[in-house]
Amino acid sequence: MKVAIVLNQSAGSLVGRPIEEAVAPIRAAFERHGAEVTLAAVEPADCPEAIRRALDSDAEVVVVGGGDGTVNTAVNLVMRSGKVLGVIPLGTLNLLARDLNIPFDLEEAAEALAAGEVRAIDIAEVNGDYYLNSSVLGFYPAVVQERERQRKMHRLLKWPGMAVALVKTLRRLPLLDVRLDWGEGPRRVRTPVLAVSNNVYDDGFRLVVRRSVLDSGNLGVYVARHRDAWALMRLLGRMVTGTWKQDDELETLTASGLMVHSRRRTLRMVNDGEVKRMTTPLQYRIHKKALKVLAPKAAGD
Repeated sequence: MKVAIVLNQSAGSLVGRPIEEAVAPIRAAFERHGAEVTLAAVEPADCPEAIRRALDSDAEVVVVGGGDGTVNTAVNLVMRSGKVLGVIPLGTLNLLARDLNIPFDLEEAAEALAAGEVRAIDIAEVNGDYYLNSSVLGFYPAVVQERERQRKMHRLLKWPGMAVALVKTLRRLPLLDVRLDWGEGPRRVRTPVLAVSNNVYDDGFRLVVRRSVLDSGNLGVYVARHRDAWALMRLLGRMVTGTWKQDDELETLTASGLMVHSRRRTLRMVNDGEVKRMTTPLQYRIHKKALKVLAPKAAGD
């Protein structure tokens, strides 16, 4: 098997670590399992081109090391090639890696993938843009943009920057006025948050939500009806305690597709952590088992 590996050398887990220390165990893990390996460690701005070169090569598998933003870039390129995608989690949240049970330790992740198997999972799309985890509209894009502004102005780390941005954005809490249609006719909603996930989120005790099923062929649609900051803070508290799906002001449903109509010509959203602006209407779709990924073997295999 031929494997092309691209590492974002500025990803969080590699900061302060000599890149040679990261490259050597990754290469060694795949070579131990008989793979022919090419590996490139590049700066963030060079990641898209490096991934394109890997996809244009004769490698059957392209492995990307980075955070959710790097993985999102890779997914939108891989979907046009049909090749297998592997993910080495090097970011903060590493959402797909969590759901695929890929270890966060770099050496353990490389070994698990090198000894792993190919799985077919669903991928979601909005207006031609693919995403693996979630697309969030409403006040959240403003939070992410404010977080990045705070980090640049005050050199804050990601989580402190997020906390400051959340407080500042909640003060004005903009509402999204849209019409949703998942096949039963359009329905108007005014909401601070609309999230569309690739497969449905699990119940449970955690702030970072998880998915145990990645191939149901369904989008999860979450519409918050909270109209003030305190109500939204209570929802965040329910996420920590694992009771967020029982919130009376949170509407949840599943659908294979969703249309979002708005009087605005464009809407901002956050797709897998990346802020984007798209022309309305927004057409969400899910492509069942359309993405081949390299994943650790299930226990007992």
